[in-house]
Order: sequence, then C-alpha cells, then structure tokens
Amino acid sequence: MRYRTDKGAHSVYSLQFHYVACGKYRKKVFSDNISSRLKEINLSVAEKFGVEIIEQETDKDHIHILFASRP
Repeated sequence: MRYRTDKGAHSVYSLQFHYVACGKYRKKVFSDNISSRLKEINLSVAEKFGVEIIEQETDKDHIHILFASRP
C-alpha cells in the first residue's frame, strides 16, 4: 500500500477508505465475468466523482475497494 498526502489551500491531508461489500447471505455470486464488469463500473463511477481507486479485489462472495478522496 502506498502512502500519499494531498494539499488544499490551507491544509495537508490523506484520506483513504477501505470499503467491503458482500452479496446477500454471502452467496458466491462474483464470477470472473461479473467481477471484471463490476471493477469497470467502479472505475467509471470513481472518475465521475473525482475519487481515486487505489486497489480493488473480489472474492466469490465479496469485494474490497481501497480508495482515496478529498475532504
């Protein structure tokens, strides 16, 4: 994991979030096709809102996303 700081007009900050989402009842629904499409959607939404996705990985029943944002 990399560490970085961002600068505002009067501040220096580093905001990173770790988001975990599971399928209902932790069913194993994230196949390879669904995982790759989900990652593409996440990247397009992050770009739209000005969020940087640092890492994102899926397993059969959940996804982990590490992202950085501005305050």
